[in-house]
Amino acid sequence: MNKFKLFVLIVLLFSGTYSFSQDPDFHIYLCFGQSNMAGAARAEAQDSIVDARFQMMSAMDCPDKGRKMGNWYTATPPLCDCNAGISPADYFGRTLLASLPGNIRIGVINVSVGGCRIELFDKENYQSYVETAPDWMLNWINNYGGNPYARLVEMARLAQKDGVIKGILLHQGESNPNDTLWTQKVKGVYDNLMNDLNLDPTKTPLLAGELLSAEFEGKCFAFNQFIAQLPEVIPNAHIISSEGCPGMPDGLHFTAEGYRILGKRYGEKMLSLLIENKTGLMQRVVEDGGTGAYKAIMSTDNSLPTHTIFRPDDLGVFGKKNQLPIIVWGNGACANSPWEHVNFLSEVASHGFLTIAIGPMPKEGERGQGRSASSQLLDAIDWAIAQNNDKSSVFYKKIDVSKIAVSGMSCGGLQTLEVAPDPRVTTAVVCNSGIIGNGGGMPGMPSLKKEHLAKLHSPTLYLLGGESDIAYKNGMDDYNRINHVPVFVANMDVGHGGTYGQPHGGEFAIVATAWYKWQLKGDQEAGKMFTGNPCQLSKSTVWKVDKKNLP
Repeated sequence: MNKFKLFVLIVLLFSGTYSFSQDPDFHIYLCFGQSNMAGAARAEAQDSIVDARFQMMSAMDCPDKGRKMGNWYTATPPLCDCNAGISPADYFGRTLLASLPGNIRIGVINVSVGGCRIELFDKENYQSYVETAPDWMLNWINNYGGNPYARLVEMARLAQKDGVIKGILLHQGESNPNDTLWTQKVKGVYDNLMNDLNLDPTKTPLLAGELLSAEFEGKCFAFNQFIAQLPEVIPNAHIISSEGCPGMPDGLHFTAEGYRILGKRYGEKMLSLLIENKTGLMQRVVEDGGTGAYKAIMSTDNSLPTHTIFRPDDLGVFGKKNQLPIIVWGNGACANSPWEHVNFLSEVASHGFLTIAIGPMPKEGERGQGRSASSQLLDAIDWAIAQNNDKSSVFYKKIDVSKIAVSGMSCGGLQTLEVAPDPRVTTAVVCNSGIIGNGGGMPGMPSLKKEHLAKLHSPTLYLLGGESDIAYKNGMDDYNRINHVPVFVANMDVGHGGTYGQPHGGEFAIVATAWYKWQLKGDQEAGKMFTGNPCQLSKSTVWKVDKKNLP
């Protein structure tokens, strides 16, 4: 081996940089914004341990760090400029790697400037903003060649030779207070990136993080109302909650722990999007996502294709202190599709529940086909419990597996009663249904005897449609026979169809949600609808109620 070949071999073996040919398994993410995306908290010892599969491309020369612009390095902080701290991008990448297959690598390119307005990334008009920038910011801008947007595109084009750009991370807004045009300005930057990098906006999500919340005395928390509007102008934009992310005393920046939590949420959202894209999974917002605190989506999962999942869109706010109880649902006519109940189920999910209905997700206007079995309710419970224990699942450790409701309407109500004796069940909700007792009903309907009611072991709610409901007599007879567990019956004179198809599921959704909140979340305020003499629901002009074994 001649000296030249030996020299090249030594360089390749000991260089801190990585060189790749284009690899579809090398997923690249562009990051931009101001100081919170750059990283304002000092990295700690725990942040120094980084999987070599997580890479960063240096967007400037950092001689003290041994980094050269345009080269890949193991993503040890700082990931932005030479002197930044830990940022959301750090734990975004780590979270992805923890759940993706071992052949996948993650690369980030972070071009952020502390204190800047979004106008700095305006491709056409940035110069007029730069001319007014203070000296300290000019030094930062000049590290990016005087044009941070152009530097981001330059680095991204280099990265596209090595891998595939999968998404964009944004954290910005503190310097654009009360800017009602901010969403349009962000859209301009996003559209330019799509065009300049030849990216498909339907396959390139924008993940935008909220500013420091009021909980930690964030000075700019009010701007989160503008951030929340991004999906209205960028359909593939997704908002990352900052709730529970600790902040520094300055009221602007997150602590190191805050960045870790926020970055993990960015990662969890991206994981859910990757899973959907990889498997061709569908998701859709029903109506406006519900009236609850957590806007809901209807979706499918390739590990449970026989069911439809209704759940909060942003799972980042759920964890050990705020878990998702489980609700499983059987459909009217024992149909293998929840198409009649999607408004109702979406509304319930928006109040912080994992709601799983029997049947594949219906397409827009589709009614679905086929009949279902009671065992599918238990399949849904088994799946949810498994997801909570699966480190690769977006639901990992976010589900309260000790709080489970079985529910259903009409024939689905009979399915509910059939599986309600399962010891895992916390409560049962039986809608427009009751045991027939004489073997009648449709073929395939659960054939239960009234003696089965003695097997119930948890509080039970009956929601009926009044005397015009074909199931009224059966449901009321069930109620009269149940004396060993708490039971509540409510009748609204709407017939067998209930109010499920009304906006947000109508009155039936209001009452059912209150019951779920009380029974599954311990919400005593919600429980007042059913407790006390008289209970709150008894004061309603549209409901007639009765109860047993309840305070």
